[in-house]
Amino acid sequence: MATIGNIKAAVVQRVGNKSNDDGVAFSDSLCQMEGVEEHLLSLINASFKFDDWKQFYYIDGLEMNPAYRFVTKIFEDENNLVKQSNNLARHLYEQSIHPNIKIGEFYVVLLDGCVIDGVVTNAVGLFKSEVMETVLTVKMEHNHLVLSPQMGMSLKKLEKGCIIFNVEKEQGYKLAVVDNTNPKSDAHYWADNFLHVKDCNDDYHQTVKLMDMCTGFVQQLKEQSEVDSVIAAKKTAELLKTGETVQVDDLADLLCQNEEQKQAFDTYRQSFEEEHGSFADEISVVSKAASRKPVSRMNVLKLGNDFEVKVLNPDADIESGVDEVSGKRYYTLYY
Repeated sequence: MATIGNIKAAVVQRVGNKSNDDGVAFSDSLCQMEGVEEHLLSLINASFKFDDWKQFYYIDGLEMNPAYRFVTKIFEDENNLVKQSNNLARHLYEQSIHPNIKIGEFYVVLLDGCVIDGVVTNAVGLFKSEVMETVLTVKMEHNHLVLSPQMGMSLKKLEKGCIIFNVEKEQGYKLAVVDNTNPKSDAHYWADNFLHVKDCNDDYHQTVKLMDMCTGFVQQLKEQSEVDSVIAAKKTAELLKTGETVQVDDLADLLCQNEEQKQAFDTYRQSFEEEHGSFADEISVVSKAASRKPVSRMNVLKLGNDFEVKVLNPDADIESGVDEVSGKRYYTLYY
């Protein structure tokens, strides 16, 4: 869990699309936050959930990641905020080459009094506003109220954002990332090219990966036996919704009904880990992560176009077969 403290200082620039030669409007001073701090803090708190944690990385080492270097210099000396904000804006501009990337304001915000996992620390927020909203303002002119439109930053949600907490520096810090733009519109330039982040290897992402593997195995099992796949899906959902610790090596025994299925599961797991990386020996299931995956909705036995049977108990006694006379499949449900 994490909470945001207060805004200590902020710098605002305007960053355009490099392919359009929009350029960058750099800042040479801190932004005055009087009257807007409360609104910006409310926007930040509404935009971040603080569960899907990321960390900086780079294929040639962390120090080669520009965003990591510039943020580290801010943490080391807060007087560097303006200079490093301009470096971050320049780096963002260099990555802004997709034709659908819009010009927008880029905010670098220094936050203090933040709390993450019980530790009080500071943080750096990076936000880009690309969608302007029109608001009507009312003012008095010559004894008459006059309406006029003004364009401004949306206070409903951030299009792109990142909060870097000043913890776990050697691992690439702990980051929360927001990217609400259509992923097809800008080719993930914010997280992949500008920030260059990856998932933290924590229980949240281990749970997501575990659900991916189990879901894939259930789908594979469905090709051999729909009943077995439905039962395996229900067992998976029951196992991973508890929030308890799961011993990964015990999964085959817990999910499979016979030795043939266990061997198939072990083979599938080996192939999955070769592609996605090995699991920890045990995983503390994060229910919020497990609920994101559809395996909990795969416990429905579809009988052609006429019937659906929802299996509520993974230990339910179900038999299947083929009628010798009609050639039609049938299921026997014992209760």
